Formats: sequence, structure tokens, C-alpha cells
Amino acid sequence: MDGALLHQYPFARQIQNLEPSEVHRFLHTRETGLNAHEVSERLTEIGPNMLAERRRLVWLKSLVRQFTNFFTILLEVAAAICFTADHIQPGEGMNVLGWALLGVSVLNAMFSFVQEYRAERAMEELRKFLPQRVRVTRGGEDVEILAEQLVPGDVLAVREGDKIPADARLFEVQDLIVSNAPLTGEAHAVRLQAQAQECILTESVNILFAGCMVKKGRGEAVVFATGARTEFGKVAMLSHEVKRKASPLERETQHMVRVMATIASVTSILFFTISFISGETVWTSLVNMMVILVAMVPEGLLPTMTLSLAMASLHMAKRNVLVKSLNAVEALGAVHVICTDKTGTLTQNLLAVTSLKGALCGDLSNAARKNALAQALVASDVRESELGFSGDPLDVALAEAFQAMRGDVAQVLGSVEKEFSFDDEKRRAAGVAEMGGRRLFCVKGAWESLCPMISHAEDENGHLVVWDTQRIAQAEAQMHAMASLGQRVIALAYREVEGADGEQAAYENNLVLKAFIGAEDPIRAEVPGAVLKCHKAGIRVVMITGDHPETAEAVARRVGIVAVDAAPGACVLTGAELARIGRAQLVKKLQDGISVFARTTPEQKWKIVSAFHDLNQVVAVTGDGVNDAPALKAADVGIAMGQGGTDVAREAAQVILLDDNFASIVHGIEEGRTIFNNIQKFTSYVMVSNAPEIVAVMAYILLPIPLPLMVGQILSIDLGTNIIPSMGLGHEDSQAELMEIPPRTKKQGLVTTELLIESYLFLGLIEAAFAMSLFFYVLYDGGWIWGADLDARDPLYLSATGITLSSIILMQIGNLFGRRSRLGSGLSLDFLRNPWIVGGIVFEVVFSWAILFFPPVANVLGTGPVDTVVYAVAWCGPFLIYGLDYARKRLVVRFGASAA
Repeated sequence: MDGALLHQYPFARQIQNLEPSEVHRFLHTRETGLNAHEVSERLTEIGPNMLAERRRLVWLKSLVRQFTNFFTILLEVAAAICFTADHIQPGEGMNVLGWALLGVSVLNAMFSFVQEYRAERAMEELRKFLPQRVRVTRGGEDVEILAEQLVPGDVLAVREGDKIPADARLFEVQDLIVSNAPLTGEAHAVRLQAQAQECILTESVNILFAGCMVKKGRGEAVVFATGARTEFGKVAMLSHEVKRKASPLERETQHMVRVMATIASVTSILFFTISFISGETVWTSLVNMMVILVAMVPEGLLPTMTLSLAMASLHMAKRNVLVKSLNAVEALGAVHVICTDKTGTLTQNLLAVTSLKGALCGDLSNAARKNALAQALVASDVRESELGFSGDPLDVALAEAFQAMRGDVAQVLGSVEKEFSFDDEKRRAAGVAEMGGRRLFCVKGAWESLCPMISHAEDENGHLVVWDTQRIAQAEAQMHAMASLGQRVIALAYREVEGADGEQAAYENNLVLKAFIGAEDPIRAEVPGAVLKCHKAGIRVVMITGDHPETAEAVARRVGIVAVDAAPGACVLTGAELARIGRAQLVKKLQDGISVFARTTPEQKWKIVSAFHDLNQVVAVTGDGVNDAPALKAADVGIAMGQGGTDVAREAAQVILLDDNFASIVHGIEEGRTIFNNIQKFTSYVMVSNAPEIVAVMAYILLPIPLPLMVGQILSIDLGTNIIPSMGLGHEDSQAELMEIPPRTKKQGLVTTELLIESYLFLGLIEAAFAMSLFFYVLYDGGWIWGADLDARDPLYLSATGITLSSIILMQIGNLFGRRSRLGSGLSLDFLRNPWIVGGIVFEVVFSWAILFFPPVANVLGTGPVDTVVYAVAWCGPFLIYGLDYARKRLVVRFGASAA
């Protein structure tokens, strides 16, 4: 076999330049097709016509990765130390602590594993775009084979309804029209021909592209690229190679975990050293280290965060936003830029007649509109069946428009006596039919094609007027006005004829200009409002499309992406221009306000997303076609269409719009901002209770006092009473003002300095001071002397540690209301509509009592009863912390400080 065939793909860049008669020789084949030996040789050398499937993610490897992150390792090491300590000195309960810490690490790891583990099905879904069996000519015989058996040089036959299995060069065409939308994203069907083309491969009209659909006609072609080397396969490979960036929440959570874990590790090691140097045994020093570690690590924070994100994703699903990755819930709220496709996202991905104007008079009456559509149908090639209309998409749109006006399509088509199919060179189609007692020759096509043949035009009254310079200027103004709106403008003309036996050229003179028909992919009604909401929220919307620049700009103006008063072309950059500039220049263009990219390739969409990343922008990309997949995966948030989108796009995306409604993105952004705001609320809530835990343990290590809080008691707060209220804060309703402020910058992290000071050094110290005061009160009231040892089972110690735990839990109720609003009271009665908050408060109240007065709970936690008056005093705690917190808020408001 000719070794050059292995390097066919550089040749493919010139395949479109060949004449039909040269195609077979160039690809080392013949009109009768390849013989069996040639097929076998090429199949062995080049491989089957299929996309190589990526090796599946090994679930065990993924699971191991979850158990080796910093936070989990910290807990695992702590658990190992506990088990070692229990082995050295059994019976002290260290094994229970070890199992508790190990359980927390498993819980966190499993949450992450479940959310991260998602089998990559993109390759499998891409295969569904390719037909299973195809018709080829081999050895002079027409045979049907599996699509994967195709090789370069095969002579392929396609017809209406076929999915194209490989890239192929046409050498014979019969009225062939294809839709390249799955590959290019453009809604308009393309009429193909066999003649040589002087343009790049992807813009050639003599090429069949794998994955696309034949809408009409038939053709024969020679395959020149199969599998991953097709244009379709290149997009697939590009999508597969793109590495998804970590979401803002992932980055901030990882940073928070590293900081907290490092501080906890260093502090616990420091206190182990201090304890050991001061004369304590190794075992006692290990216990001290473990207690300080448990006190400083908010074990329940990450599981609570995951559960809150899961609940938010369910809420978003009710608003037609399906979230595949939980971190994408919050990432939507952090978005600075939405890069949106045009076809199928801003528009409806269908061709429809949206305007019909008279030749000179503008608007037509309903009767005149119906008559014009009937004449246009005479010049159309459309068929009607039980499944609807089929044929050229424009002709189908005309039939649907006529039917919508209660016209009888079958009657008009039945009256056609002769058809003249669309001619690529003439750029028009025609027909002869009996209409209203007259035999008319009706022709529709490009304005430039019909204009020289016109002698008259219809005025506003339907009367014929002479075609002069003034009338030509009027007609051209009408046509340009429609074209400026992004419409595909078709001119319609007619003349009376005596018979239907003549050639087309014989009729094409002395025509009467009837009307201009405007067809377009209609804009979704809700899109302009959604774009406006994005702008109010400080979010930039950019269109990236493969469509014509003028069409793209017209649509962008109508939906509000480009300002109405912007100079024509000032905000538009074409793919050709984009290819000539570097990334730094592109960044400058984006800063200058470019908001429409037209005639782009998948690689260029990826380039645009990367440029926005260079500007430190969080980017969302919307799309529905195969060509959108690489950019969807490269974005911070990939948003695919659920109804009109392809499986490939849905697999590459993190978010799916179930109703294909651009406006749903706004709902998703609002939900994302709300969940981030709520995560900050419950993060602060959890941190506040960490402060008294840390103070209690440090006091025990540094002072000659009993341990105010035991490890099990600390865990009962972190993994017990804090969980339900935290979920309540995570489930708070959105606030209207969140959609009236710009998105946060990347510097505005989840845990800010202000939040740390507020949580640990203000609210946390209030809780610590109040709880420790009750601890010492109970001890001194029971006769304890400073420095005296107390047995862990001494009733006095049980009561003192019990009231410490109970008071912290009660104070968290006041803290809960304070966290509901950054600067407000948080006491609005709408909290009653949040069952998690109500349930959390009830649980905290009951648990604070059970700790002291319900023996089964007290025995497990190592607590004991106190005097009722002391418990009543503990109830002052929630009011104390809430009152001081509210006073702080008033001072912040009064002195004009801004909330983080």
C-alpha cells in the first residue's frame, strides 16, 4: 500500500481544491471502489472508523485519592495515634476517640468520592452521532457495511435522512442539502456541490463532515478521513484533552482546609511538646495533643457544606437547572462572564419566516401575505407526510408559515405544473402553477439574482408600477433594513405565462417584484430580559458563534449583548481576526469591550475562555453542540442545553438547563450567590463554637484545672448539635440585593479576615467566657480548690463539664439568629418557614437539657446534673451573645463599615 496514505490528512487540507474527476486518483481509489485486499490493508494500517475511547477512571484509584488529601490524612494520623495510645494504656477510651476520628475522615472522603466520581461517557455518546451501517461501493458492487469498517478511499453513498459516517469529498451531487449544526453550531442548512472550492476545508461546500445530517437529496463521495482524524473527531479529542479548572469553592475550601489543618497540627504538636517538657507522660501528652486537635478542627464543616450544596442542587432542579457537580452550584454565583453560543441558546435553533414585506410598501395585509407565501411555495421543493414537512429548511419554514395562516399546503403543491430546482449558480428556484385562474411563473431567490430580470413591482395597493431607479432604491432599502436585523432575505417575483412547457430562462424576464421574505432563527422571548438581569448583576455576556458576523451582531443587539448605540462592527471580532492575534492581544481586545465573536472554531472558543481566565474572571460557557464541548469543559462552569443539546455537550458540562431557557441561568446564578452567602453564614456559626472548645482545652493544658470539655463532648457539638442549625442556615432563602451587586472577586474568599475575627475573637470569646464562668462556678460551689485533682467520674466534675457543654449549645441558639443576617437582627418570623432552623433549635434545647438531666445521654457523654437555677442562668447565654452581636452590628452600620 502507498505509505503516503498514512499522511492523508495534510492532503485533506487541499482535497476541496480538486475537480471531481481528480478525487479518485488522489485518494488511490476508483469509481468501482476498493477491493477486499485494499480495504483490509487500509483498515490494518489506519484503524477502524471510531473514536478511541479513553480508559475509564478506575474507581479504586479515585477512592484512594479521597483518602489522601490533607484534611483526611490529618484525621487518619490522629486516629492512628489514638489507637496507639489505647494499646499503650487500654481502658481510657482512646480507642473510641480513634474510631470517631476515623469515622469523620471516612465520612468526608466518601462525600467527596461520590461527587467527584462520574464516569466519562463523552466518547460513548459521541459514537451515537455516527450511523451504525452505511452504503458503499466496493469491488464494483454496492454493499452495506458497519460504519466502523469504513476506510479512506471508500466510495460512499448518502441520501436524505442519513447521518454522515466520515469526512468525504463529493464527486457527484443531486440537490444535496446537509445540516452541519452538530459540528459548527450554525442553524442554516448548507447546499452542497461537487465542484472544486478555493477556501479552507471547514468552509468548503463539497465536503461531507462526519456526525452531520443529510436533509435533502443524495450524493456520492470518497472518504478521506475516518475516526479521530475527522473534523468531528478532532473536536472530540480536543474536548477530551481539556482539563477542567477547580471551581472557586473548591479552591477556597482547599485553602481553608490547608490553613485550618496546618494551624491545628502545629498547635497540637506545640502543646504535646509543652506537656511532655512539663513532666507529663507520653500517653498524657498524646491525649492532650488529640484533645487540642479535635477542638481546633471543625469536623462537621465539610459534610455540612456538601449536604447544603446537595440541597441547593435539588432546589435548582425545580427551577429547571440540573447540576451534575455540586461545586458548580456555588460556582454559578461567582461567575463574572457568560460566554454564550447563539444557535439553540439565544435562538430557537430552527428556521422560521419572521417577516414578510411588500416590494415597495413595507407591511402587507393578511390576504396579501397569504398570497405571497402561496407563490413562494410554488417555487419550493417541500414534501408533506404524517411526520410533517420535509425538504429544504427554508421551504419547510415557508410551508409552516402558510399553514399557520390556514393555507392549504397540499392544494398549492398539487397545483404546481412544473418545478425548477434551486440552482447554486443562479441562486434561485422557480415553478409554474395555476393560481386564481391565472398560470403564474413564480421565482424566489437572492435579490442580486432577481433584480436584473424585474420590469415592474407591486405597490401598496397591489397595482403594478414601472421598475425605475427610484423604485429600485426603495426595494433595496427594504431589503437592507431586513438584512440588518439578521434575517436571511429572499426576494419573490412572478409573471403570467401561457404554458408550462418552456425552459426556465424563457420565463425569466419582465418579472413583477412581489415581496421580500425574511427568515431567521427566532430569538427566545425570555433572552433579552435575562441578559438585562445579568448586566444588573455585574455579569458580562459575550456571544461566541460560528455564524456570519453581521447576523451575530444583529442578534447581539436585539438581545442586549451589544448596546444599541454602539458603532457597527466595533464590538465584533471574527475567527479569522482571532487567528491572527496572540493571547495577550486578545486579552486587550476583551478589555476594550469586544462582546461578539463570529466565525469561530472550537479551538478559538477555548482560546477565548483562557483569555478571560488571564483576566482572573470566573467564566461560564453555554452551548448545545459538539463544537461547544471543549469550551464547556475548559470553563469554570459549563452549561449545556437539556432538550435541544447534544449528549456530548451535556457530558462535557457541569450544569444542564432542562428547559433550554437562557433565563434559567439567571435563576442558577441567584441560587449560586445565595448558597455562597449561606455557606459563609454556617461557617461562621461553626467557628464560633470552636473558640470555647479551644479555650477550654488550652486552659486545661496551661492551668492546674480539670478538663472543661472532653473529646466526646466536643464531637457532640461539632458532629451533633451544630449540624442541623448549619443546614438551616444553608437553606435560607435568597435576598433580592444579591442580584444587584457585582460578583465577588477571587480575593474575596470564603473565610475572610473579618469573618475569622468576628467568629473567633469576638463571638467565640463571649461563648468561651460565659461557659468557663459557669464551669468554675459549679466547681467552686461544690467545694473544689484551685489546683486540686478531680476524678473523671467525680459527680462534681460531671456537673461542671455538663454545664459547660450545655451552655455552649444554648449560646449557639443566639448565635444562630445572629448569623441569619450580616447586619440585620435576624429575628424575622420567616425562620418559621425553614424547618431545619426550627428543628435545629428544638434539638439544641432538648439536648442541652438531656445532657444534664437525662441519665442515658449523661452517662454516654460523661456529664451530670446541676441545680435548676444554674441551668436557668445558662439560658441567659443565648440572649447575651445575641445582644452583644446586635450591638456590634449597629455600631458597624452607624460608623459606615461595609460587610464582607
